[in-house]
Amino acid sequence: KMEYLTNNSNNITKLLLGSSHTFRCIDPKYISGNCFNAGHSLQTIDLDYKILKTFENNWEKLKIITIPIDYGTLFASYKNRTDVYKKNYNIYYKMHLSNSLESNYELLSIRFRTNLKNMYLYYFYDTNFVTCSKLGYFNNTWKKLDLEESGKKAALKYTIKDLSELNNNLDILEKFIYFASENNIKILFYTSPAYKTFVSNIDKSQMITTFEEVTKLANSNNNCTYVNFFEDTRFTSDDFRDSHHLNTNGAIKFSLIMDELISGIIEYPE
Repeated sequence: KMEYLTNNSNNITKLLLGSSHTFRCIDPKYISGNCFNAGHSLQTIDLDYKILKTFENNWEKLKIITIPIDYGTLFASYKNRTDVYKKNYNIYYKMHLSNSLESNYELLSIRFRTNLKNMYLYYFYDTNFVTCSKLGYFNNTWKKLDLEESGKKAALKYTIKDLSELNNNLDILEKFIYFASENNIKILFYTSPAYKTFVSNIDKSQMITTFEEVTKLANSNNNCTYVNFFEDTRFTSDDFRDSHHLNTNGAIKFSLIMDELISGIIEYPE
């Protein structure tokens, strides 16, 4: 992704940021124009903003940025992630998130046995460990999980008791909005589709806070739009890999919906 952005950011017109709800659920192949998926699993919005700023002088053709605002988005930060998680951003994006050895060396961030296994697979079976397409979409197959069980587990995982990051993340979104307005760029905030087993197990107050805060931002800034797909009935159990991630068919459906939505925002901004 870093290599693609380094070589092509000046031609991208539509930039998809966010966590796995972007990385695994929106395929730029189905979105018109020069679209790139810069999302990654567990990527927080402070890292989204760092990616945007890394190439801040290259977005000459950029027309819109999409950012998912999901159940845990406004309450998470890379600072609370492990050094192994920070490794990818340190090594490849040169972000210097941590000075630890584990977060600065690929071999030291992974268990020795895993390294040996990976080297064996690479040299003897020509295994490709790149898990995304040229345009940044997750292109590996992954088996379907039980929607009931995954709903309970995911809701518990992303329910936050510590709200200390909320104001900081709202400040980051304001920075996104300012950057976009200064460069004549639109922002599409959206809440990703989720299955009913996830919806029924979340902390409602956390979700209401999320809805209220992102709606407030969108309503008070004319370069922003917010669309809520959280309980969108167009998505059924056949579209989900687990309770809050779409499968390949669901991702195609969502990508086509996003394509139409994005085109409308760009072509008819008022």
